Amino acid sequence: MKRGTFRKKSQKLLLATLALGVATPVIAIPATNAEAATVTTFKDVPKSHWAYQSISEVAKKGLVTGYSDGTYKPSAQVTRAEFATFLSRIFDGKDRTTAKFTDVSSHWAKDAIQEGLAVGFIQESDYANNKFEPNKPMTRGEMSRWLANGLAHANPEYAKAIEEMANSSLTLIPIPEFYKGGVNKKDLPYIGVMLATGLLSGYEDFSFKPNGNTTRAEVATILIRFMDTLKKAPSDFTGLQELLEVANTGTNILTISNYKKTKYTGYEGVLGKPHTHENKGVATIERAIFVDTTGSKAKGIYKDMFFNGEPYSLNKNVYMVFYEYTLVPSRDVSIQSIANGSLEGYASSFNVDKSKCEQFNISSPKNVYDNVFKKGENYRYWASQVVINRSGIPLKGRADDNSLFYYEIPQ
Repeated sequence: MKRGTFRKKSQKLLLATLALGVATPVIAIPATNAEAATVTTFKDVPKSHWAYQSISEVAKKGLVTGYSDGTYKPSAQVTRAEFATFLSRIFDGKDRTTAKFTDVSSHWAKDAIQEGLAVGFIQESDYANNKFEPNKPMTRGEMSRWLANGLAHANPEYAKAIEEMANSSLTLIPIPEFYKGGVNKKDLPYIGVMLATGLLSGYEDFSFKPNGNTTRAEVATILIRFMDTLKKAPSDFTGLQELLEVANTGTNILTISNYKKTKYTGYEGVLGKPHTHENKGVATIERAIFVDTTGSKAKGIYKDMFFNGEPYSLNKNVYMVFYEYTLVPSRDVSIQSIANGSLEGYASSFNVDKSKCEQFNISSPKNVYDNVFKKGENYRYWASQVVINRSGIPLKGRADDNSLFYYEIPQ
């Protein structure tokens, strides 16, 4: 079989179609280029299929093609070679970077892979021993890297966002795998961009499953979203701004609430600094995550990580804030005991919902009344409190060195 140079879009379509016949273990004759250009509906994708509209759209755009037997194979897994081809059609650039991979020199997707390297959605450093393994199914973690790097190519602000989350010890991505494990830490910033932009979402249990694969039906929807996201900036996504604020300051308060900093510092001024509770021990604030519960539905990218249920029923005009603390008690104490008479912000009165603790592997006391904190032990845990959304009531606290966090709602 002769290999084309992919310089013309028609050649890209033909070779990618041939590749789908090889990568998917089914008996099917790949569509010819003429057929690929006209076929936009497939006999195995009825109008009732959840991805019917997206599949029809990517077929019309020539991004993903089907087979000459009239099928699309919506449940087939997408390989690296295929996804490189799909993204190369979106960028449709002329630049190429010669691949050092030893297993793509004669592969049908060689040109698309070289374009991916030039654009940057493929990074050679992500693959060991100069092996690309083009026919290997894409993982969701890998797809996150490619898509996020593609956004970074289109807009340097995405590259900056990825770098900020990658280099911060405060970064918090709202997936169970963050605390449970099962995710490469290098992938967390990319997964954060996926969740915040809606390019990839979690499952019903909120897990991301970074090692899972993606089907041809799913990738059709992803490609449509990706083309739309390419037109937008990181500032267009509130969730991404929350993630970045947390990475930079340990809180999302300014993004998700009406609170503002005035002449004083915010949480970033006290993070990790000791605050001594009189006769109760020494605590620090490590993070302060807000969920907007002022309306009929909770809002914020972290809401499913910490908040379970409807907004606070007695007063809709409140925020829920979830603090991550460290604590060394000077005597046996409970959450309630610490909170009584303590400076606000350094001792929350409520634990985190048990189901969320189990789901996201969050550490929080099982109840608020028992003396679960033992004298002299070191603890790191989450607790919550209610904050009233009203001007004239500042949110403030002070560390032992007089470092201050102070927020207020302007009148």
